[in-house]
Amino acid sequence: MRDATLWQNAPAWSDSASPNLSTGSAGSAGRRRSLVQFDLSPVPTGATVVSASMIFHQTYKVESSAISVHRVMVPWEERTAAWRSVGDSGFERESAATIAAEAGVGARAAEVSPLVQAWVLGTAQNHGVLLDEAPAHNTSLRSSEIGNVEERPRLDVCYVTCSDGVRNGLEAGIDCGGPHCAPCTGASSTAASSSAASSSAASSSTGASSSTDDACADPAALPPDPLPPERLSETGLYADIKTRSRAANTVEFRPAYELWSDGAAKRRFVYLPRCSTIDTSDMDHWSLPVGTRFWKEFRAEGVAVETRLIHRFGPGIDDWVFAAYAWDPSGNDAFLVEDGVEDARGTAHDIPRTEDCWECHGKLPERILGFSALQLSHHGPGETITSLSNAGWLTAPRPGGVRPPGDATASAALGYLHANCGNCHNDTGVATLRTRLLAANTTVESTDTYRTGVGVTPSFWEPGVVHRITAGDPESSAVVRRMAHRGSRAQMPTIGSEAVDTAGLATVRAWIEDLKPPAGSSSGGGSAASASSASASSAASGSASASSAASGSSASASGASSGAGGAGAGSGSSSASTGSGGSGGSGGACSGVPRLKLTQVASGLEAPLFLTSPPGDASRKFVLEKDGVVRLIKNGVLLSTPFLDIRGGTSCPPSRPASAHPLVCTPSPTAEGGLLGMAFHPSYASNGRFWLFYTAAPRGNVTIAEFRRSAANPDVADTSAGSLPVRKLLDTKHGGWNHAGGTLAFGPDGHLYASVGDAAVTPYSTSPAKDLSSPLGKILRINVDTGLGPSGNLSGAGVNPLVWDHGLRNPWRFSFDRRTGDLYIADVGQNAWEELNIEPARTGRRNYGWPTMEGDHCVSSGCSRVGVAPAVEHSHSSGEGGSITGGYVYRGSAIPCLQGRYVYGDYGTHRFWTLRWDGGAVRDHVEITADLASSLPAASFGEDAAGELYVVMLTGEVFRIDPR
Repeated sequence: MRDATLWQNAPAWSDSASPNLSTGSAGSAGRRRSLVQFDLSPVPTGATVVSASMIFHQTYKVESSAISVHRVMVPWEERTAAWRSVGDSGFERESAATIAAEAGVGARAAEVSPLVQAWVLGTAQNHGVLLDEAPAHNTSLRSSEIGNVEERPRLDVCYVTCSDGVRNGLEAGIDCGGPHCAPCTGASSTAASSSAASSSAASSSTGASSSTDDACADPAALPPDPLPPERLSETGLYADIKTRSRAANTVEFRPAYELWSDGAAKRRFVYLPRCSTIDTSDMDHWSLPVGTRFWKEFRAEGVAVETRLIHRFGPGIDDWVFAAYAWDPSGNDAFLVEDGVEDARGTAHDIPRTEDCWECHGKLPERILGFSALQLSHHGPGETITSLSNAGWLTAPRPGGVRPPGDATASAALGYLHANCGNCHNDTGVATLRTRLLAANTTVESTDTYRTGVGVTPSFWEPGVVHRITAGDPESSAVVRRMAHRGSRAQMPTIGSEAVDTAGLATVRAWIEDLKPPAGSSSGGGSAASASSASASSAASGSASASSAASGSSASASGASSGAGGAGAGSGSSSASTGSGGSGGSGGACSGVPRLKLTQVASGLEAPLFLTSPPGDASRKFVLEKDGVVRLIKNGVLLSTPFLDIRGGTSCPPSRPASAHPLVCTPSPTAEGGLLGMAFHPSYASNGRFWLFYTAAPRGNVTIAEFRRSAANPDVADTSAGSLPVRKLLDTKHGGWNHAGGTLAFGPDGHLYASVGDAAVTPYSTSPAKDLSSPLGKILRINVDTGLGPSGNLSGAGVNPLVWDHGLRNPWRFSFDRRTGDLYIADVGQNAWEELNIEPARTGRRNYGWPTMEGDHCVSSGCSRVGVAPAVEHSHSSGEGGSITGGYVYRGSAIPCLQGRYVYGDYGTHRFWTLRWDGGAVRDHVEITADLASSLPAASFGEDAAGELYVVMLTGEVFRIDPR
């Protein structure tokens, strides 16, 4: 072992030869921490750790306290390790264990089994631990330099291995997990120590002698590295790539329902780590062991074009590598291509970019499309759920399998839609048609495909389409139209296909032809009609909708929204009028809502999420790109040089920093993280201060930080040392995956307001939106000069002083009416209701009901109603609402008859509305989808210095709302 004590007041020096290790504070030393690293080579790689105790001998302690044990993440040398070299980022901030340091002397221990197991499996590098203690305390522990061996630090590890590769622990009298099959021979159970091997912790019940062989170790296993190998031959698929002889520990499998790839022939292979199991406790979402690898081989037009690799390198939900390898024409190897290849090897087959893999694989936690209970429920060839169950690979065996409900026709169609559409069309995504099947589905009518498709008004309208799935009539079904379409995002599947799957289309057509209309409907319609006062045709006529509706799940514009559970459908609560005769908002000269149009002002942006302008600056508009770039539109021209680039990467922590200042990270390209909001100081013209809202590297914390404009060039930010950022106002654990919120805006009182989502906590009843000590699920109000919550915020014992409003699920976009100061909060719903809350100026301290209420409806039946009811709500049951995107009250000059009207939309259904708020009720609530005539997803609205409004599309375009 090796150890050293680091001294804060001598940051370049460590004490590595002292007989003592120190923590806490003492005199001129300042704060002290100690590093300790144990040699784990006696423990075989891949062994099951039954217990692990880290033991120290305490020599001095005035009073009881706790020493925290942190995993060190950087390599260090005993003689040169220093406070400065380790720094505050060189160790895991969260404690892996604690040591109770009590008054007096003697042995003190910490249970560190999870930490040691990670080291043994190789999912974390063994750089040792850091011992830390609150500065008010002071503890001394014996180091490895002490002469008395008994007092030196020690790590006792009890582990179990089996020489035949089956790890079950039963032969040692211990259940360590893993397959519970027949006891193996040659089992060993040993305790290992850093200083000397100690006696066995448990003897073998078979009486076999200890074995030094470790059958669980695999010398061919890939290291836990987020970077893929450069060559396919280095990934472990082949023993000899030139002869195509596969490695002995890889097996072939095939899915029951093939995924369409424009006719390419595919073969699939999997490697499961020795001595591991697949957690199938949730039969709908398998959790694969760390070290699992998948390969998919593509042949197009008879030519080997690519092989893809998916590798789970760590235990995190996003600890996956996706890589594509293009075959060399010689056929001797395939090489990593990260930027994709069009028409690979002269065929019509395109190899995707690495980042595009997340588009399909990033929606569900298992990340794998064709290796699941339903997809492996067939009779072969290859691995099946039966063979995996019988071999002990599944923690919950199910040899009988899982199959789609219905007769052969229905089963084939439901299975096809599940395989080809369900990974995006499910209750975690923005899609409002859900086609993913569940193990619990026993009838066709119980499936999401039926409930969200049959008789439901589609989000996309075109002549002749009646419903998403029109029973008995494939030609009026949106699903069939989209499957038969190619050339735009309206096609199904939306990416990775340029040719129609005629066989799959025929399968779905045949099922729809056999379908009978739902009960109570003679034409396949009606299941959604009662939930809305607006019909699909109202979009074309501009009629007002009292409460909008759409089926499907909710999501914010920057990603997907997970979970299920919700309220019943019903009519909405807004007091809207029907027709187009309402006031245009600027007096008697206006008759109804003015005709509007979208005028494109920029394109080619990378997933833009927001637009804003500094106060009084008529020439500049700033656009935020999701990955972490602030772009500048100056005098109508999108400048090539970014105002600021703080991209970290599409993983948390970033595997490859994407810029020189990698502050922003997103767990995946489809997650709701990234660079989300921006606000300028009211005196920006003179002081150059602005704030950004982002999910921060390395762990996706929700962060609000101050930055400065360059003093030399107003078209770029200051990136000098100490300015990135200048100061953080919020840095709170979140995860960054879902429900981050993301708006920043200065209120009429001069304070900064921020919306923060509830992090998609499940179960929903535990959402931090109702926890007043947490900043999550809230509107925050901050004094930017002090960083504190100003007077007037919520107060009381345990209340977070920054909280202004609470009870919000994901308030993705909010805004102030720049004339009245009223606050408009659009809160994205779960799977039943979208809501718009309108808060009179300077009111605050409101509870908007989540997680008890969704909209104005109880999430669980029989609840006690709480919170302020929304001014407008949109149901998910008839085709209008899916994921609300808040907008602005128009205060520009180009459209006088829009003056004073609030304009907003829905990301999920691509629809738009406008309304007037008279201070107590909603008036003239009118849909304007037909006028704006866009089928693009509106990620956000924007407002420039003059009060003109913009629509920001996630697909890369920015449009201004103009008079028609």
